[in-house]
Amino acid sequence: MAIALIAVSVIGAIGLFVGAWWIVFVIGLAVGIALPARGAIIFSALFSLAVYVEPLLRDHLIYGLGPTATSLAAIMGYPHQPAIPIVLTCALGLLLGLAGAWLGSASRAFFQPAITR
Repeated sequence: MAIALIAVSVIGAIGLFVGAWWIVFVIGLAVGIALPARGAIIFSALFSLAVYVEPLLRDHLIYGLGPTATSLAAIMGYPHQPAIPIVLTCALGLLLGLAGAWLGSASRAFFQPAITR
């Protein structure tokens, strides 16, 4: 399971790097179809959060996100609270992955033969 989590996170990070921010939803959809509902939700939450946190951590270590996050928070109407845009970015990734896993789990009946249901 750990190897699968790392592999899916790497695929998602590559997709995010090339501009496919929605790739987390697609991977969550596939995970929701492949795994049972509870496992799909947990797995999807872990990998989607990892996919969206990794570039933020990398950029913070290289460039520092303080001024950018502070400016974005000020534009949003929250001056001197740079954590808000970062938390919202992570929440977006988490919700994308969870929505994909939920849809995949809900549509699993569509992909299974009627005899096995």
